[in-house]
Amino acid sequence: MSANILGLLAFLLVAGSMSLWFIRIKRVAIPRDRRGFVASWLLGAGLGIFALTEGAGWLGGIPGSIAAFAGIFFSVLVYISPQKVADGAVRVGERLRDFTAIDENDNEFSTASIAGKPLLLKFFRGHW
Repeated sequence: MSANILGLLAFLLVAGSMSLWFIRIKRVAIPRDRRGFVASWLLGAGLGIFALTEGAGWLGGIPGSIAAFAGIFFSVLVYISPQKVADGAVRVGERLRDFTAIDENDNEFSTASIAGKPLLLKFFRGHW
């Protein structure tokens, strides 16, 4: 198989799996076991690097380089990410669990202090 085709295949593999990853993020359906995504990114990165070492021209070298960089970059991001899928996630319509936190004025806030009152909670959800 020519190095140009390998570079293109590497790019398609990484781009396809990243597209699926971002679709899952948008649906808030990130899998607990992320090894399949990481394996596809690393495989694409390896194919891209192999295509470059085999002398791919610009037609396979540019996509192979992008695949190598993106595959390694996103694999490292997933590996170092402290974010995990929680077992006890609160669902829409479910009763709010008791917790305490610090508000924007550095005062302690407790859910017990707002029992029976309308409430809008806004949480930031990061993906990295």
